[in-house]
Amino acid sequence: MSEYSTGTSARPALYGSPRHRVLWVVGVVFSAGLLAPPLFLGAARKGIVPRTVPAGYAVAIYPLALGRQWLPDPGDWISWALAALVLTAAVHAALLDTGRAPAG
Repeated sequence: MSEYSTGTSARPALYGSPRHRVLWVVGVVFSAGLLAPPLFLGAARKGIVPRTVPAGYAVAIYPLALGRQWLPDPGDWISWALAALVLTAAVHAALLDTGRAPAG
């Protein structure tokens, strides 16, 4: 069984409350994904996701977000790709603690 599997393991919770989860998901969406890597870095430090997850989000989101600003004519594809990554990160963030056994 993997260290990152969802089961009845006693791993720590990422979110303290449902309100905390909503704030993180909304923050990821409204920051255009820029808050996704720090969120997943926190999850990786708690052992909820592998350390490659925040690195992957950083490698995917930050160049797209910066490319939108730096490229002379980025076209529509960059906006759609960034939107898809943001939605993926938001859904992933919302589902992080769903497999965790309730404390108590």
